[in-house]
Amino acid sequence: MHSDFARTAGASKEEVVEALGVAVALNAGAALVYTARAFEAFSGESG
Repeated sequence: MHSDFARTAGASKEEVVEALGVAVALNAGAALVYTARAFEAFSGESG
């Protein structure tokens, strides 16, 4: 859901990577665990 919103808003891969990095740096919940999954969802890749 959030990856779709980011894509629709015109976010670049670099911007998404930066946002995920900030989430990990701030220890925002399970960010470290879900960062790869979030980026795959944004990129349209499947694991």
